[in-house]
Amino acid sequence: MKILVNIFFLMFFVLIPVLHAQEKADTSGLKTYSSSVFDTKDTALSIVSTVNKKSTDQLQLEQVQQLSQGVLIQQIGNFNAVRADLDANKVNVTVSQKGDFNELLLVKDAKTISQTISQQGKNNSISDYSFRTNYDVKTEMIQNGNDQKIQSYGTNSISKDMKITQNGNGSAIIILNKLN
Repeated sequence: MKILVNIFFLMFFVLIPVLHAQEKADTSGLKTYSSSVFDTKDTALSIVSTVNKKSTDQLQLEQVQQLSQGVLIQQIGNFNAVRADLDANKVNVTVSQKGDFNELLLVKDAKTISQTISQQGKNNSISDYSFRTNYDVKTEMIQNGNDQKIQSYGTNSISKDMKITQNGNGSAIIILNKLN
């Protein structure tokens, strides 16, 4: 209790002088600026809106570029889970889970990773592992139905552009690739 009281007093005596140290700035040295560029209110507003539009367009472009890299997850339903441990120079993973109790586990280490995963139904699972590969990994995995399972281990020249589609109920796929 004594420690809490000491911390309180220490913060009180340190923060109060900092808060009171704020002073109003002296603006008496500022002069009024005039320019023929801003000779009318309409001209000034036109210039400001043009500059604002350019910065807004640039900001939107930067946001699109940021969204084009990374992991995008859309989940509709209950108790869906995604775990992604990804290590690459460029990552573009899109996950869509519609249904209940769908699971996804991605553990990848590659040059680039571009992956699209779609799970529609209940109790579907995907486990995808790829360790220290020199390939640009581009895969697509689609599960439409219930109780489906995909397990993929490793990446090689055959599986680096793989597309898997499961339809129906209760199917399972295990893919074993030589780890390189």
